[in-house]
Amino acid sequence: MNDNQPVFEQVMEIIENGIINKTWQVDELIISTTQISRLYNVNPATAMKAISRLTERGILYKRPGIGMCVAQGALEKISAERRDVFLHQTIDAVLLEARTLGISLQDLIDELTTREGTHSHD
Repeated sequence: MNDNQPVFEQVMEIIENGIINKTWQVDELIISTTQISRLYNVNPATAMKAISRLTERGILYKRPGIGMCVAQGALEKISAERRDVFLHQTIDAVLLEARTLGISLQDLIDELTTREGTHSHD
């Protein structure tokens, strides 16, 4: 865990990443709040808050007597939300920092193109 964002948000991101990388698929049981608490050394209430927020957003749902499962459409919802943040916040921050440092748009494009070429096999 890091100090840059609230712990419950970091736990949410860990679970979302598990859905994105297909550790958990639609209707599959995710790890319990107790397991989250132990594995990531967080307060059980913090783990509960993360699960509750993901449930409110329609990423998870409760299966009575079983536990929390991945909701239908969760992967698409997470991807759309993260894409929106990337396109509207991350890129704005990159452009602002580039302007501050005197990096031209063409230099940014060239750097992205170079890096994309070195990672195209992934």
